[in-house]
Amino acid sequence: MLGTVLGATVGAIVALKVKENSTTTEEVPESDNRDIALTLEEKIAQLNSAIDAVSAELAVSNNKRSA
Repeated sequence: MLGTVLGATVGAIVALKVKENSTTTEEVPESDNRDIALTLEEKIAQLNSAIDAVSAELAVSNNKRSA
């Protein structure tokens, strides 16, 4: 279930970025490409942090059930 939610989130972010930047790569200045890449990297880092937090919570929850 977590994978589904994260996959949908990543897909939505990528779709939005593609839609926002529907021009071809040749038409986009190099600086804009770098900005887009940095924005996506930031979003990926945020998603990775969220995954880590959820994993930690699940581990704690599973340990409590086992005890």
